[in-house]
Amino acid sequence: MVMNNEAQAAAPDFAAVTAMLQKATGAEVRPYSTRDFGRDKYAGAISALVPEDIAEEKMLALRRELPPQWLSFVGTTNSLASPKPVGAEIVVGPGREALDILDIAQTDAVNYGMVTKDLKAHLRLWDQQYGIDILQAGTDTIMLKLRKMPADLAAFAREVYEFCPDIVEQGAGTVEALEASIREYHGVFLWWD
Repeated sequence: MVMNNEAQAAAPDFAAVTAMLQKATGAEVRPYSTRDFGRDKYAGAISALVPEDIAEEKMLALRRELPPQWLSFVGTTNSLASPKPVGAEIVVGPGREALDILDIAQTDAVNYGMVTKDLKAHLRLWDQQYGIDILQAGTDTIMLKLRKMPADLAAFAREVYEFCPDIVEQGAGTVEALEASIREYHGVFLWWD
């Protein structure tokens, strides 16, 4: 569901959701969120900037208060916009399911030939098998928690590596180290460079 500013203002609960975001962050609410590493303003959601080290905590507290059909996540954290805003973006936008977060963020893996709908299709399988909770989404990143750990964690780590090679090649170093990280974190931080 894409909303422009007029549609936002007319949406049920929009004023209340805006007030919730302002209260939760103590920051000015922007009438947009950002995409493309912070360079593109998206009028289909709202956002506020907070220090990165408290962004997840603030977002989770806000998420518990939001009415149905509203999603919250940590968005752009290292903006390439000019002038460069300081902080991490907490985004609130309309959606029916957690995977709609990827549409708001317009997350893709273009270097691997995958657009948003491809990522959603793959993550939908993980959601059906394990349950996922998307905490952060940006242009080429997704941080998610698993509600249920895979019975065969080694096989899952190999699947994650096939889906997102950069997580090993530029991150963990080995599939075994990735497996250990998934076990410890109960989730995965995906990125495609």
